[in-house]
Amino acid sequence: MQTVLETNTNNRIGFQYFPDTSHYTSSDLDTWLPLLTECGASWLVLTGEASRAIPETFISALMTRGIEPIIHLSLILPDAPSAADLRVLLRAYASWGVKYVILFDRPNSRAGWTNSGWSQANLVESFLDCFLPLANECLNSELNVVFPPLEPGGNYWDISFLRNSLLSMQRRGQKNLLDHLVLSSYTYTYGHPLDWGRGGSERWSGNKPYSTPADSQDQIGFNNAEWLQETARLTCGRDYPIVLLSAGLESAGVPASAAVQQEVVKHLSTLSNPSILAATFPLVSSDGALSEISGLLKHTTPRTASAIPLAVEETAETATPATPAADFPIRHYLLLPAYEWGVSDWHLDVIKPFVRKYQPTVGFSIQEAALAAQVTVIGGVGDFSDDALTSLRSRGCQVERISGDGTTIATQLSER
Repeated sequence: MQTVLETNTNNRIGFQYFPDTSHYTSSDLDTWLPLLTECGASWLVLTGEASRAIPETFISALMTRGIEPIIHLSLILPDAPSAADLRVLLRAYASWGVKYVILFDRPNSRAGWTNSGWSQANLVESFLDCFLPLANECLNSELNVVFPPLEPGGNYWDISFLRNSLLSMQRRGQKNLLDHLVLSSYTYTYGHPLDWGRGGSERWSGNKPYSTPADSQDQIGFNNAEWLQETARLTCGRDYPIVLLSAGLESAGVPASAAVQQEVVKHLSTLSNPSILAATFPLVSSDGALSEISGLLKHTTPRTASAIPLAVEETAETATPATPAADFPIRHYLLLPAYEWGVSDWHLDVIKPFVRKYQPTVGFSIQEAALAAQVTVIGGVGDFSDDALTSLRSRGCQVERISGDGTTIATQLSER
C-alpha cells in the first residue's frame, strides 16, 4: 500500500472540477487543461460514478501535466454498490495512476441519504456498513481512502459523526484502514471571518453539539478541518492527511465576497501545515464559467515547478541555466507523439518519474513546443522529423531528442 502525502507536497493548491460527469471529452481537455496549468493546479477533484469510469485519456492528460486526480464517488446511502461491483472500476483507476478516492458525500446530512435510509436508528453504523467494504476494496486496489467530507454542523453533528465513526472502526478491527485513512473537509466560511473557530475545542471549550454559547465559536466555518483533525487526534492518537474542499465559498455553491476570496487564496497559497494534503477551489461558477477564484489563483500562485530547468550536461556556460527570454513563455516542454489511434500508454508510463522530478509542460503539439526555451522530444524521426526539430532550433529552442523502445527511453530519462 502506497504512503499518503507522497506526491505534490510542494504545491497543495488544486481545484474541484464540474460537479457532474458530462465534461470529460477531448474538447473539455483542450479548454480546461491549459487553464489548470496556468493557474498552478497540482490537484483536481473529479466527480465519478459507479457505473462507468472517467476516461483514461482524461486522467492521463492531467497526470502528464503534474496534476494529481482525486476521484469523488458521491454515492447515495444506503443504496451503494457492493465492493464486488466496484472492484473492476477501482482497479482500473489504480492501474492508470490514480491514488486517492473519496467515498460518499456528507453522510451526516439528509442530502447524503435516501429518505428511508436517513430514518434508520443507528446512522453511523449504517454508514459504516456501506463504507467499510468499499474502503477496504480501495486498499486492496492500492488506492488511498478519503473519508467523506461532512456537512459542517449537519443534521447529525459532524464532530460527533466523525468521532463515532472512528470509534466504531476501532471496535470493528479496522486497523489497516485507520492506518491509511485520509480525511476531507468543506471549508465554507458561512459568513464568518477566516479565524472563526481557530484553536478548536481546546480554545472554545464551552461548545456542545448544536449549542454554541454567545461568547464562543465553533467548527462551522473556514477552520472546520482543524476541529476534525483534533477529533481524530483525540480518538485515534494521530493526525491524518486532510483534503480541503470548496475553498473560497460562503456555503455550498455560494461564493464568498471578492475580498474574502483574496484572503482565502493568500492564506492557502502560503500554507505550511504538513497535514494538509490538498486545498481545492471550485474551478467553475454555477453557470459553468471560470470562477473568480480561478482568476485570483492564476495571478497569485504561478506554477513554481515549471521554473525547474531540465538538467543538461554542465559546462561553464550551462551550469546555471539562464531565465528564458521574453519570447519563450514556456521554460521546458516535453513533446510526445500522438497517433491516429490515440496516445501510447507506455509513453505516458515511462515519463512519469521525469515529469514528477522536473514538472515540464507536457503536450503533443510541435507548434506549442516552439514556445519553450527547452524542448525534450520523445520519439524517433518517424514521430518528429529532423526538419521539424531543426525548425525548433532555428527559433532558439534548446532541443534534445530521446528515442528507442520503452526501456531505452526510460533509461535515458532516468539519467537526466
